[in-house]
Amino acid sequence: MSADAKRSYGSTIALLVLGILALYASGRWLMLLVPAALAVCYLARPAFRRSGHGPGIR
Repeated sequence: MSADAKRSYGSTIALLVLGILALYASGRWLMLLVPAALAVCYLARPAFRRSGHGPGIR
């Protein structure tokens, strides 16, 4: 498995965990979870583009 694939899988799992936490967390935690999810998306974007995953890539 390539490093890009591992990075995209890791960021996907991180986003899933943050999403589950957001479902069960109170409103105060959302102020922390939303920026964390945005940071994960921003940092994972290059890995998704190189690995062929993500919107608009076929």
